[in-house]
Amino acid sequence: MRWFLVALAACSTAQTPSPSPSPTPTPTPGSGAAAPTCTAMPFAESTPVPEASGAAWLTVAGKPVLVTVGDSGQAGAYGLIDPDTGATVEQGKLPLGSGAGDDLEGIAARGGRLYAVTSAGWVRVWTRAPAGFELVDGPYALGAPMHGKDLDGPGMVCDPNHFNCGRNYEGLALSEDPPRGDACIGVILGKASGTLYCLTEEDGRLVAHRDRAFHVGPPKALADVALDDHGALWVGANAFGLNGVWRITDWHDLAQAKLEELGAYGVGFSEGIAVRGDLLYRFSDMGGAPSLMAKFRCPTIQR
Repeated sequence: MRWFLVALAACSTAQTPSPSPSPTPTPTPGSGAAAPTCTAMPFAESTPVPEASGAAWLTVAGKPVLVTVGDSGQAGAYGLIDPDTGATVEQGKLPLGSGAGDDLEGIAARGGRLYAVTSAGWVRVWTRAPAGFELVDGPYALGAPMHGKDLDGPGMVCDPNHFNCGRNYEGLALSEDPPRGDACIGVILGKASGTLYCLTEEDGRLVAHRDRAFHVGPPKALADVALDDHGALWVGANAFGLNGVWRITDWHDLAQAKLEELGAYGVGFSEGIAVRGDLLYRFSDMGGAPSLMAKFRCPTIQR
């Protein structure tokens, strides 16, 4: 994230939109997208969690909450966010175990467990504990090691102690559906090429597949992925992608996936994305604390 902010600072304001704490939905210039159909809603403007880089839904004490985590240098910092008000109701540090660094980028929940992937492609899994979370698996690799920077090769992960390397994973989405044959149970977003990769489960662990992929957008511009409660996949871009949002259907077989551009909805340097019903949430990684947040109601694009 930090090198992106340096790049942003180096660009002129005519070339790069200036991050603003006010969420303003606007169509992506030149994209052909229809006029905005989402409206900014009252919500806390920020969370004290630093560098909020991912978002996921988790049920805590019988109520759905949003989880967000900080990335490299934040030692597993997390926060639980009230989805109605935006209040940060809990903060703490996720136990990381040994190895694989702390560059937590994409997070998702499945079967009551919280999953996170580092940009290098290493996965950790937690369950809820009386005080915070307990690490129950990982870190483990999503696939075979890469050789150098060869994005066309079969390798899927890079050195566990490096970050922003290789495919540079930025987002993770997992369904609650049980495995069905070789269908994807989720996807992982490789920011280096703007590509989604199919995830399956083998012996209880996630595996990413280089040969089952779907290209979404330009390199370095995509920031996170999430599933809505209708089973559609959402992709959110960062400021390099003008905080754009897409929806993808039929993603269980990425060869059949269909992409729909929805417009631009975000705040600051948007990274995390979450959806529930007709509500869209964005979290911004501005390189420190606090992290900006925004909530939108999108009644005309709910399906």
